[in-house]
Amino acid sequence: MSETAVALELFLRWLNEAHGRHFRIAEESEARATAIEDSLRLAIEIRPLLGPTESREWLAARERLEEQIAAAVRVPLALWVPAGAELPAGEPATSEFIDHVREAVVRLGPHERSYVPLPIRLFLRKSSESGGVVSATGGLNPHWARFTERVRGTYDLDSTRLHRLPEPAEHLEALIDAIVERASTLETGRIAEIQTVDAWSVQRRAEGEGATIVGVPPSEAQEMGLAVRRNLRRVLAEAAPALRSSEADLKALVLLGYYARMEEEGASIAMRGFSPALYSGLDFVCLVADGLVKPLIQAPATTEPGRD
Repeated sequence: MSETAVALELFLRWLNEAHGRHFRIAEESEARATAIEDSLRLAIEIRPLLGPTESREWLAARERLEEQIAAAVRVPLALWVPAGAELPAGEPATSEFIDHVREAVVRLGPHERSYVPLPIRLFLRKSSESGGVVSATGGLNPHWARFTERVRGTYDLDSTRLHRLPEPAEHLEALIDAIVERASTLETGRIAEIQTVDAWSVQRRAEGEGATIVGVPPSEAQEMGLAVRRNLRRVLAEAAPALRSSEADLKALVLLGYYARMEEEGASIAMRGFSPALYSGLDFVCLVADGLVKPLIQAPATTEPGRD
């Protein structure tokens, strides 16, 4: 199953639940679909915010991993690779990864979403006895201020193996506490290892078969903000006219993002900088990322066709 099929499934489920509708797919191709509810027709375009990637090596590695996961996990699933993360390669890394995926998915019912906890190590180095700061690279960089005045000395924290934190806030709190505690006993010039997990979001799908990995090569996730603004303008310029000209009662553009977390998305800000003429006539513009759906534009329920 393709990435666009996963995005379409999530969008349609969100639309029906959030707007009390009962649309179902009538026609579907790689990047577009038509859904119907009684006599109403909904035209849908699905476009990625990055890519499609031209890395044949990465695409081949993803396909192999999808096949290996599907052979081990007998339920349809979607696995969301955090931006910047590498796919597992070689043994025993691949087999261990698949074991973690299977353990996470067997606990899920249809449509349920969780995360695969992949064991990783962070590296904390004490560079000086003076100061009270931890300079972090990688996934904990946005939280560096949380360490201020909680440590004695100057530290460098390498968290480049951390791409997505588990969603409960308690996990971050406990991780910060563990780093602060370890820093209190670290001698200058020494390096300490801190164990934690990288959380790759996973969903059990209600329909279909096999495993779908949603992601891009790490190199293509760099400078994502600039790439998204450039690509989003192009996508709107291409998709909006096609949707407007369709013989449908409702029109929706579904954007597929590769953000580590939905709250880190930059499509909303990019949209604010565009002329509304770019997306006029569209009833919905929604972002699908990390297994979630976020409406960027949605028509009020009272103006939707079929509403009294």
